[in-house]
Amino acid sequence: MKKLFFIFLFTSIQARSQTVDTLVNVGGYHLNFHIVKGRGIPILFESGGGNDGTIWYGILPAVSDVTGATLITYDRAGFGKSEIDTNRHGILNGVKALETGLKKLGYDGPVVLVAHSLGGFYATLYAYRNPKKVKAAVLIDASNMCFYNKQRIMSTQAIIDKQPKSKSPGNLGNYYISADFQNTMEVMSSAPFPDNIPATDLISERTPFKDSADINDWKRCQQEFGWSAPNRKAVIAYGTGHYVFLDNPSLAIDAIAMQYAQLLDKPQQEDLYRHLHNLEKMK
Repeated sequence: MKKLFFIFLFTSIQARSQTVDTLVNVGGYHLNFHIVKGRGIPILFESGGGNDGTIWYGILPAVSDVTGATLITYDRAGFGKSEIDTNRHGILNGVKALETGLKKLGYDGPVVLVAHSLGGFYATLYAYRNPKKVKAAVLIDASNMCFYNKQRIMSTQAIIDKQPKSKSPGNLGNYYISADFQNTMEVMSSAPFPDNIPATDLISERTPFKDSADINDWKRCQQEFGWSAPNRKAVIAYGTGHYVFLDNPSLAIDAIAMQYAQLLDKPQQEDLYRHLHNLEKMK
């Protein structure tokens, strides 16, 4: 029933929403953006490591239908249809390129962030650099520096060093994620997520780790983030693995919709809640 629901919803959204795929020059190379046009504050999606923007396509129709917002996904450098500048890589250059792309597209104003896994670092750095623009965030089993203590950074680097390294055209994104690991840790160690930005943190029940210390620290750090400010909350997504939004799309959609609703005036909030309730009944 849920599969039929999403197929029906996707068809109905396509009929009403203008969808744009475009390559944007961000300074010598191009990033690929996928935009579902709407109204109000846009929602920007950050994918996890190894994924491009298409990973979000399954929930975009429902998020569009509930919020009516413009939705923006993109392929980070070296992934999907995006190019990469091998002389200017790393997380800081990646976020600067995103900022350039959004500005050229006309979306460099207020934004809501949704991020998964490694995308949490990119969303955090974007928020750190643009604290007045980011109005809210939904972080889905997202990476944070609490988890990466000195010992874990060293052990992760050791694992990376043992992995086969390939600069083949289809692996450039992954190659530079690994090559830039230490740089990412250095940048993110001095770029905390701003306390003023409301956030929901969805935490998987089955983490992406096997070691018990890693599992416990991952869950603890996720929960501590959600408890560290009065405008944040942490939600354990029982029954899900690391890709919470694939295992339980309704939970992710609800979290995004509820966080987005806080930015609306009361009549718009009531309309969103009513629409969300109707969608739940359709399932």
